[in-house]
Amino acid sequence: MGILYLVTSFYFAFLAGILAFLMRTQLAFPSETFLQPPQYNEAVTMHGLIMVLWFLSPLGIAFANYFVPLQIGASDVAFARLNATSYWMYLFSGIAAFVSFFVPGGSPASGWTNYSPLTSLQFSPGSGETLGAAALIVLAASNTVGTVNILVTILWHRAQGVTFFKLPMFTMFTFWTMLQFLWAFPSLIAGLIMLEADRLLGTSFFTSTSGGSILWDHVWWFFGHPEVYIVLLPAFGIVAGIIATFSGRPVYARKPLFAAVGVVVLLSYMVYGHHMFLTGINLTEREIFTINTETISVPFGVLMLSFIGTLYKGAIRLTTPMLFALGSVVIFVIGGLSGVFNSSLALDIALRGTYFVVAHFHYVMVGASEFGLFAGIYYWLPKMTGRMYSETLGKTHFILSFVGFNMIFFPMFYLEDMPRRIVTYNVAAWALPNFIATVGAYIFIPSQILLVYNMIMTLRGPAAPANPWNAKDREWTGGLEHGMGNGLGNGASHSISHTTHEATPLSSRPIILCLGFAVSMAGLAFGLPMVIVGLAILSWGVGGWAWDDYKGKFRLPEEPEGERWPF
Repeated sequence: MGILYLVTSFYFAFLAGILAFLMRTQLAFPSETFLQPPQYNEAVTMHGLIMVLWFLSPLGIAFANYFVPLQIGASDVAFARLNATSYWMYLFSGIAAFVSFFVPGGSPASGWTNYSPLTSLQFSPGSGETLGAAALIVLAASNTVGTVNILVTILWHRAQGVTFFKLPMFTMFTFWTMLQFLWAFPSLIAGLIMLEADRLLGTSFFTSTSGGSILWDHVWWFFGHPEVYIVLLPAFGIVAGIIATFSGRPVYARKPLFAAVGVVVLLSYMVYGHHMFLTGINLTEREIFTINTETISVPFGVLMLSFIGTLYKGAIRLTTPMLFALGSVVIFVIGGLSGVFNSSLALDIALRGTYFVVAHFHYVMVGASEFGLFAGIYYWLPKMTGRMYSETLGKTHFILSFVGFNMIFFPMFYLEDMPRRIVTYNVAAWALPNFIATVGAYIFIPSQILLVYNMIMTLRGPAAPANPWNAKDREWTGGLEHGMGNGLGNGASHSISHTTHEATPLSSRPIILCLGFAVSMAGLAFGLPMVIVGLAILSWGVGGWAWDDYKGKFRLPEEPEGERWPF
C-alpha cells in the first residue's frame, strides 16, 4: 500500500501544481485578466486543499506504510484489510474532490479553510461545495482508520528487542504524528457533518448570525494548526535519520529530541487561536494563545540543535538525500523565524491576511515538509526498487527546486501590505515581487518532472548495493537482499521477507466498502437515489467483510511478539 499511496499522491500533486501555475500566472502582472474571479477563487481553494490533504499528508503515510513495519520488525501493518480500506477511501475522496470542478456552480471557492458563511447556500449555492465537504469527510475517515492501524502496529507489533526508545527516527516521529491524526481528524469530521447539515437540512450550526462563523473558526483551526505538524513531523523524522546517516554520527540528544516532539504535539492544540486574533476573542484568550505560540518555538529549537549537533564534526556526504534534508532545515528556519512575528498580537493584527502569512505558511508547511519528503524518496528509492537513481539528475532537481521555491515565496515577505486571495492588483510596488514569484513558480513546478523522470529511469538503473548509504537503521541492515527483512536489536531478531505480506488471500471487500461509502457521500450533492445506491454497495461490502471473518478466511497464526508497552 505504501507504493500506491506514493504514486497516487503524485497524481494529486500534479493537479495542485497546475492550479498553482494558473494562480501565479494570474498574479504575474498588475490588472491581469488571465483568470476570472470565480475561477481564481476555485483555484486557490482546491490548490490548498489538494496540496495539503491529498499530497503532503498521504506522502508521509506512504512512507509509514512501507517502512514502519520494516523498521520495527513486523511482517506487515497490524490490519492489512483496514490498510486497504484507508487507501481506497483516500483515492475515492480525491476523485470526488476532482469531480467537483465539473458540477454546476463549480468546485468549492471559499478558500482552503472553508470559512463560514462563505460555505453556506447563500454564498455557495452550487453542489460543488457540498461535494467538496463530502470528499473531505471521506478523506478524514480514511486518515482516522489508517492512524489506528499504524499506531497499533508500532505499539503491539514490534519484534523482540525493539524497545520504544530504540525506534528509528522516522518511526518515532511517525508515532507522534499518528497521535495528532487521531485527535485532529475526528473533530474535523464532526465539523464537516455539521456543515453538510447546514447546507442540506437547514440547520444553523455555522450560518447563525450569533457566532456561527466563529464556531467554524474554532472547529477548523483546532484541526488546521495541528495539520501543519502532521505534515511536518514525518518529514523531520526522515531528515533526522538522513542527517545521522550522511554525517556518520548518531542522532545528537536523542531522548531530548523525543521529548521535544511530544511537546510539539501537545502544544499544537493550544496555539490555534492566533489565527483568530481579529475575530473578537477576548484579551485573556489572546494572551494565552500568544504565549503558547511563542512557547512552541522552544521544542523546535531543540530539534534544530539536535540536527546541528549531529552534523558537528561529522564526515558529511552531500548526496541528493542529504542536500534535500539540509534544504528542509534551512527553509524551516526561515519560516520558523517569520512565524514568531505572527505570535505577537500587535504584529499579527498588522500582518494577518497578507502575503507575509502566505510566505510563512509555505516555508513551514510546504517547503520544509516537501524537501524532507523528497529526501526520503531519494534515500529509500534504492530500497524500494533495488536500483540506484541518477545523482546528477537528483542534484539538478534539488538546485532548481531550492532556487525556484525561494524565488516564489521569499519576495512575498516584502508584500506584507498586499491582501491575500485577491484576484488582481493595481499597486505598482507589488508588481516586481509578484513577477519574481511567478518566475520562481515557472522554475519550481516544472523541475518536479526531473524527480518523476529520475524515479522512472531508476527502474532501469544499475543494481543498488544492499546498503548503499552504510546506514544503521534496521530497514537497511537486517535483510539479506532488497525488500527483505529487518535487523532487530539484542540478538533476538529474525528476517521477514516482503513476500509474507502477500501470504494472505487478497480481498475485494475494502474497495467495495469504500466505493459504497464514497458514492453515498457524493450522493449528498447529486441526490437521494445516488445515496441509496451507495448505501447498498456499502452494505454489500460490510456484509462480505463480516462473512469473511465468520469463515475465518483471513485468520493468521499468532506471530511471536516483542515488548508490547510503549516503554
